[in-house]
Amino acid sequence: MGAKLAVLNLPEDNACGCMDRAGTGWHDCLCPSTGLVQIIGRKYALPLLSLIAERSRIRFNEIRNEMDHISSSTLSIRLAELELAGLIHRQTFPEIPPRVEYSLTTAGDELRKSLVSLAKGGPRSKVKVQSQGTKSAR
Repeated sequence: MGAKLAVLNLPEDNACGCMDRAGTGWHDCLCPSTGLVQIIGRKYALPLLSLIAERSRIRFNEIRNEMDHISSSTLSIRLAELELAGLIHRQTFPEIPPRVEYSLTTAGDELRKSLVSLAKGGPRSKVKVQSQGTKSAR
């Protein structure tokens, strides 16, 4: 039997209670995005999304060859987390030997496009990193 992967657990919606405090109307609380931020903030998650988007469909060993600094177990965990979050699709083909391909879901592609847009003109251009490692607004 294979060992179960330690995949990151997502927090429940409204875990902090801010939605309850805000009443029934929508507000600008970012708490519902906490789980997504935890997943894409994990080491290798963003490079994986970029690589999968670049190739459209890619196999596990192709990812390993491109990202030779990541272990197979860590790669398996990151792929499982991204799949669980609905950002990538894992397709298994009934062949011998088994073939598995990964591709971005619509949600994964939308997230990637949003992150690219943010990186091009978002906070990066407005945040100055000081030599002590702290950040300050310009």
